[in-house]
Amino acid sequence: MKKAVDGLVLREMPVGENDKLLTVLTAGEGRIYLTAKGARSMRSKVMPICRLFTYANLEYYEKNDRRWLSGGSVNECFFGLNSDIEGFSLASYVVQVAAEITGEGVRAAEILRMTLNTLYCIEKKQKPYGQIKAVYELFAAVASGFAPDLGHCSVCGCRNHGQFWLDVMNGHLICGDCLGKRSGNLPLPEVDPSGARNILLPLDPSATASLRYVCEAPLARIFAFSLTEGESMALFSRAAETYLLNHLERGFDTLDFYQSVKEST
Repeated sequence: MKKAVDGLVLREMPVGENDKLLTVLTAGEGRIYLTAKGARSMRSKVMPICRLFTYANLEYYEKNDRRWLSGGSVNECFFGLNSDIEGFSLASYVVQVAAEITGEGVRAAEILRMTLNTLYCIEKKQKPYGQIKAVYELFAAVASGFAPDLGHCSVCGCRNHGQFWLDVMNGHLICGDCLGKRSGNLPLPEVDPSGARNILLPLDPSATASLRYVCEAPLARIFAFSLTEGESMALFSRAAETYLLNHLERGFDTLDFYQSVKEST
């Protein structure tokens, strides 16, 4: 019996001489795997729907506890990503994160929607790449259950302060005054007495406001803010990346690739 599902290709891996194993993100079943026989052949009818970043209606059947791709049609291919190496590398990182934060058999409608919106934003260059990347990283942290508490200083409760610090491992803010009292104005050790790492990142008012906005905004408006390139963007981007990587407790080869591309451009 044939089935069909709309899904985004997050990864394509060669198998055998002409086949591919696809990692696909779907709304209803989360991350699924499809084997596409002959997909690497130029004569294959399924080749157009087996490419990275392709969002397609995928037809398949199940046999021997595996899903076998039998046909389908392209909904969106994000072809423009192939024309810009920096955009392509950022998109590759985004879909690798998407694969990391989704599970098999778990609904992922919001993650799919956000990932598609992010790829579109990259392709159309609607915002600076650093901003797009940081927004997706914060979304991924929240979607994974690691939402930081950014409403106020975790010590004194103040909401507005000229200098906040993001306490990465504890997921909250601490203002400059409270940090000074806590540390005696001395550098904090890398590991505190309880054995936890101290990762404290400085934030200026614009970076703090941007972090708060992204964590609270609805998906339809999550990119709808402006942050100029410069110190604030650098602080915002560093905070988002550091927060996600430390809470997922892993790195990404696609992030290394993106950073190497960005350094060379």
